[in-house]
Amino acid sequence: MKFNKFGMTAVALAAVVLFAGGCSLFSGSSPTATFKAFYEASKKKDAAAIKKTMSKGTIEMMEKMAKDSGKSLDDMLKESKTSGKDTPEKMPETRNEKIDGDKATLEVKRTESGSDWDTMPFVKEDGEWKLAFDKFIEELMNKMKEKMPTP
Repeated sequence: MKFNKFGMTAVALAAVVLFAGGCSLFSGSSPTATFKAFYEASKKKDAAAIKKTMSKGTIEMMEKMAKDSGKSLDDMLKESKTSGKDTPEKMPETRNEKIDGDKATLEVKRTESGSDWDTMPFVKEDGEWKLAFDKFIEELMNKMKEKMPTP
């Protein structure tokens, strides 16, 4: 395979980034990197790769949901609206990554509205950042309870 000057420069730059960062681009080294890996895996309907981006609590919650619907978690992930053709063409915009010890948040722009932002929680497990959808759902439920009138 022949490389032009640009191709050789790109390969050299990629090698420097990978080795200098200890391959951190692919290891979930930040919440943003984990979200990007989740998005890419979702586009490919790659259940194993999707699960690698999710926290243990999220996987447990989703396994229960899958079992309750008579499916395997892998099948549920492949059929999810976040997988395949329903995944937005472009990765949603992100901003304001905040890390506090083993917890973090990242704001993700909703693709359907184009103007609203959701704050996605992350947890660090075994040295890797993982999406904590279980925490996100828990926060949504708490907000709903707060808005409900008390009898």
